[in-house]
Amino acid sequence: MMMQTSLAAALLSVAATINRSQAFAPPRTSSIAIEGRIKSYETCLLNQIRNDDDVEAILCNQRRRLLQSILQSTASLTLAGFSSLPAFADESAEAVAAPQVVVPMKTFVDNANPSLFSLDVPQRFFSIRRSAKGDLPDAKTGQGRRGGTIYTAGDMAKAEVIAVERFPVKAMLEDEGYQPSGDLSTIASLGDPSAVATLLIRRREKDKPGTQNSAVLDRNSVVVSPDTKTMTFTFRQQINVQKPELLMEEMGVSELFRTTVAKATLASNDGQMMAAFASALDQDFNGPDGVALQKAIDSFVATNQATN
Repeated sequence: MMMQTSLAAALLSVAATINRSQAFAPPRTSSIAIEGRIKSYETCLLNQIRNDDDVEAILCNQRRRLLQSILQSTASLTLAGFSSLPAFADESAEAVAAPQVVVPMKTFVDNANPSLFSLDVPQRFFSIRRSAKGDLPDAKTGQGRRGGTIYTAGDMAKAEVIAVERFPVKAMLEDEGYQPSGDLSTIASLGDPSAVATLLIRRREKDKPGTQNSAVLDRNSVVVSPDTKTMTFTFRQQINVQKPELLMEEMGVSELFRTTVAKATLASNDGQMMAAFASALDQDFNGPDGVALQKAIDSFVATNQATN
């Protein structure tokens, strides 16, 4: 009787050990099937032990058969289990983020005579090159009906705008109370780059009065080119909102901010400063449109008038 109990315990121990060695637990129905098989073999063994004198031989033979049967059953369950696992590789492939949207661009080359600049703008933007006499800035003061703006492009539905301005360097400095003299052909000769960027922002705000608060220059964004004739910078403005609760309902935000990237250059070598500004609301600027606006500013080039 002790041998029978020991045998049954050994068989159950073998089955439990095999189950624990797998990467996952077999279904409950599979475990019940194995236990049932073990009980069946146990009953068979007891019957044979009663009718056979060579107990040891029978035990060895039945243990071997039982182990082989259990191993085959467990192997089948393992393969079936793995075949039913979710296709992690397929899910990973589907989880890969979709390619980022790229905004198509087009190149605008100034058609005035002489041509003053070129730049790339999003294809969907309208473009207006100012040509009427009153619209163009005065050659000495840099002022006109549109301020110093000579070109505008944009998407009014999304309040995205690109503008190119042109004005005399001396006029910009004199408007701020400075008495310019000497070489004014490089950014470095005008003063500290951050101070120059601040003057450009202030001039633009004078020309564009409206519902925006004072712009805040990102000083870490100020970069001067190796030849010190060109500089780039970024600034941000908060837009006054009369009914923030309505804005929250329509756009999901209670505040509006506009980010502007800019490039100012003296590369025309004619005493004129040319500057390009590209701006959008933060919720648009932080997406593909912001990338396109940055591309527009990077592509902006002032034509060297000294060679014309």
